[in-house]
Amino acid sequence: MRNIRFLAFSLLLGASIVLGGQIACAGGSPPTEISWSVDLPANWLAPGVCAFPINVSVSGNAATIILPGNRSIITAPGQQAVVTNLADPSKSVQLNIPGTFHQTTKQNGDVVTVVTGRNLLGDPQAGFVLAIGTFSYIFDSSGNLIQPLTGKGKLNDVCAMIQ
Repeated sequence: MRNIRFLAFSLLLGASIVLGGQIACAGGSPPTEISWSVDLPANWLAPGVCAFPINVSVSGNAATIILPGNRSIITAPGQQAVVTNLADPSKSVQLNIPGTFHQTTKQNGDVVTVVTGRNLLGDPQAGFVLAIGTFSYIFDSSGNLIQPLTGKGKLNDVCAMIQ
């Protein structure tokens, strides 16, 4: 169940960028404006991770660059997120998240994602975090998390910022 939650959140962020952003070839078009919001229940990621419901609202620019070799780069220049504690809406935080997702689909179907810069990520082990640095995670072809979030940099607990 945790793997599905992590996958759902990763896909939520990735899909919002892809659907809201413009798909381009290498050296492609400039990013386009996106905006979306979602309410998430308490403990949506894993028990004890954000033990209260939250709202995540994202706005800014996004683009997807399709590269040869089953690779893509998803950029988010100027992207911002506001995360609000729905149990106490006076507690919220605005985060600058202009990071980049580098995705590669391996021959066996594994999807390797490397994120760089500042990104809003969810992981059943790391929690709901603002990741600053270079981190990666891997899903197998069935959507199972086979490498949790790992890397170099700083992981900031977003839920702790708004509890």
